[in-house]
Amino acid sequence: SQWDKIIPFSKMWEEIRRVRKDNAPTALFGSEPFSSLLRCGNLAEFKYDWVWEKSKASNFLLAKKQPLKAHELISIFCNGRTPYYPIMEEGEPYENRTKRGSNWTGVNKVPNPTFRNENKGTRYPRSVKYFKTAESEGKTIHVNQKPVALLKYLIKTYTKEGDTVLDFASGSMSTAIACIHTNRKCICIEKDDMHFLRGEERIRNEYNIKRNVE
Repeated sequence: SQWDKIIPFSKMWEEIRRVRKDNAPTALFGSEPFSSLLRCGNLAEFKYDWVWEKSKASNFLLAKKQPLKAHELISIFCNGRTPYYPIMEEGEPYENRTKRGSNWTGVNKVPNPTFRNENKGTRYPRSVKYFKTAESEGKTIHVNQKPVALLKYLIKTYTKEGDTVLDFASGSMSTAIACIHTNRKCICIEKDDMHFLRGEERIRNEYNIKRNVE
């Protein structure tokens, strides 16, 4: 589709480097083989991938020839140390006990102390994250619309309140909606006039809803 046309990587990175702050991370959605080309186009700044596990699979026309597609990659790039504010997850509490060295230590063979480690159930995030697709959040206005919940997760993982987020392929403006709900500023760029106007209306409606709730 027209939305799957590849932006020239060299020009894209030139513009990203021109406007971003030092150590500002860049998160780019993609699928193979595009994501491999994307990484190889900037290996110096590539850090790692997230895997977005989707609630709804696609590619049913090829279901008899290959697995249904139920994931998307999110590649993280940064020109220095990547800011990272992990969102802890809930798990089962556990406790373990460890000893340093042998059971006995010192000249007088004093018993080695046992160290108790208790975890109340918090876990660091794993690279595979499950999020429902955008259709689950309501009517969509773009064929490649991303779920606001996923974008909120990424925004909170890599930015602080008051920071500015740039989305240079805004489409449905879901990034702006996520910024509204996470107290970030947002700059959106969209070349398609129709989608820009629809997205702008969506942002205005979201602001009005938030203002009325507050």
